Amino acid sequence: MSDTSAPCTRAVRAGIESDTQHGAVVPPLHLSTNYSFTGLGGKRAYDYSRSGNPTRDLLGNALAELEQGAGAVITASGMAAVALALELVPAGAKVLAAHDCYGGTWRLLDAWAKKGRFSVEFVDLTDSHALPTYVT
Repeated sequence: MSDTSAPCTRAVRAGIESDTQHGAVVPPLHLSTNYSFTGLGGKRAYDYSRSGNPTRDLLGNALAELEQGAGAVITASGMAAVALALELVPAGAKVLAAHDCYGGTWRLLDAWAKKGRFSVEFVDLTDSHALPTYVT
């Protein structure tokens, strides 16, 4: 990251003057769910908003810039983010989770563990004696 400006400056400048199609100073919101093809097999950068759209990419780029990261992924919900992160867990691995985590997260972890994707251990993260020895 070569931008050395203050984070608050980067925050208010994110996406400004990025509309190369029409030159809008403030980036437009793209509300379309479908995008046209240029012809048979001529897919553009976006085809369907569930797989990506310019507005979401602009947000991801702005967050990556603010956090000085290489990139960012925008999800529709917290549970979508949890499921996405769990996709990175290799088969057979063990996942540690707070015993009092969000109910949807608990059910997802439990269901995927029952399917054999990984094993899960729910622990009281406030009690250092309850943590497995490989965590402390």
